[in-house]
Amino acid sequence: MRRQPFQNILSLMFFLLSFFLFAQDNRKASLPNVVFILADDIGYGDIGVYGGKVPTPNIDSLAAQGIRFTDAHSPAALCAPSRYSFLTGSYPYRNGRPGGSWDANFSSGFSFNGDRTKAGKHITVGEIMQDAGYETAFFGKMHLGADVFDKDGKLITEKDKLNTMDYSRGVEDGLNEHGFDYCLGLLSGIQHEPFAYFENGHYKPIDPRNPADNSSTRLLKNGFYRVSDNGLSEIVEAGKVPARGDEDYDSSQAGIILTSAAVNFIDRHQRENDKKDVDQPFMLYFASQAIHVPHTPPFDFDGDPSTINKQVYGKTGAVTSDMVYELDLQVGEIINKLEEEGIADNTLIIFTSDNGALWPNVTHYGNKDHDNNGHFRDYKASIYEGGHRVPFIAKWGDGSKEGSRIKPASVSDQVIVGHDWVAAMYELTGQDMAEDQAKDSASILPILLGKQPENKKLHDFVLYQAGFAYDGAIREDDLVLMVNRDNEATELYDLSTDKAQENNLIDNENYSETITKMKQKFLKYNDHNNETVEPRTTKAFKVK
Repeated sequence: MRRQPFQNILSLMFFLLSFFLFAQDNRKASLPNVVFILADDIGYGDIGVYGGKVPTPNIDSLAAQGIRFTDAHSPAALCAPSRYSFLTGSYPYRNGRPGGSWDANFSSGFSFNGDRTKAGKHITVGEIMQDAGYETAFFGKMHLGADVFDKDGKLITEKDKLNTMDYSRGVEDGLNEHGFDYCLGLLSGIQHEPFAYFENGHYKPIDPRNPADNSSTRLLKNGFYRVSDNGLSEIVEAGKVPARGDEDYDSSQAGIILTSAAVNFIDRHQRENDKKDVDQPFMLYFASQAIHVPHTPPFDFDGDPSTINKQVYGKTGAVTSDMVYELDLQVGEIINKLEEEGIADNTLIIFTSDNGALWPNVTHYGNKDHDNNGHFRDYKASIYEGGHRVPFIAKWGDGSKEGSRIKPASVSDQVIVGHDWVAAMYELTGQDMAEDQAKDSASILPILLGKQPENKKLHDFVLYQAGFAYDGAIREDDLVLMVNRDNEATELYDLSTDKAQENNLIDNENYSETITKMKQKFLKYNDHNNETVEPRTTKAFKVK
């Protein structure tokens, strides 16, 4: 019997719909898992593959199987402003807070432009990945702001009032509201109050037998506390007003707790995939507490000091380098879990740091030959190269030439900023970027995949920011012009011949016109007093 034309049309429509759905499912299945690892205070020279003398075999293996960047920079030379940028792809000043959103007495850096009464929206990489069908999770140090309240329901806006926080109420406007399906972490890292873990906005006592309310907290003062058999806990920045935290809080166990939770997330995600017979990818954002002060490494990373299987404290001869070694163990635990699940080869792993190397007064590495800033000038919080030049490593594949999307043991000298990975996630997942989002991010995906020649630069220029945005700089090619808080051009360096920044060219007449143009460009793109109108520094990524 001959089909009617209408039936033929229906059949064709059904076939096209089925093909579209099949293609979509296949596209999702082909997308890699993504693990982004953000270290705290790791300098350019802290990692073995960058010349460091502390053992970092797991991080080194990522470089051996992937790509290492030699000219990568954190968005700012200090943690809080950088952390906003790593999640949004925009420079720190874009939300009206060039100095960062720091502790929980600040409102969220994503919801407001530095003013709780002023509406604004800064899309995070978590939301980007959710839109692409990923399950997203965050573990670790935040310093991104949030809303917390006292027992009377009053919003806390002063840091010295955080010890009046009503823990039973938890946190509002946190990362769960900004793109993360699951979140476990420390609102202000291991150095600031509240000294407690929050899971999906709810206070999560370290001892599950304790109630999740104020009765399981205590006031803490600066100093050491022996609260476990596996390490010493220290409070270093509580200030004059006693800080509140979990009564079982132990800074030496933070890395163990966060890493175990990240590994458990991968396990849980894979079990759910198997149960549902799907292949949903995940994006895991791991913000390590290492190596920020207090430097309190655990005795044993396995958590049982009675049998030292993975020694940390005393492993390297100094507590700071012990923390670097612990960081490497954290990375190793995550890599091992990916391999155990058989998904390591289809997981894009990125490793970098929130700012440059620690200052000399806290850098006790136990090895006199260890140079944590890699011979670059100055340290964390500084506008000089040592303040923001950081390791940046990416791996995607099995480590062989044939089985890797990223060429093994490759090195790139491209100038990149850490938040360029955000644009790469737009490109990876095939999504257009809105003009008002990720305003300073350029996709590094073509570089990772070997599709962009080294002589084709990613950025026409980049901006540098010191710790609290008091001083800034603009870089074009190898020239770096520094501009102080009074908008005066004070120093000019040519990194092609002077990586240590010892020869200030600001008074060299041959550069007078260049200095004028670079200063004008810096002021055009870095007007902190008018955060709503600065133009993009990069082109918004669009799917071609």
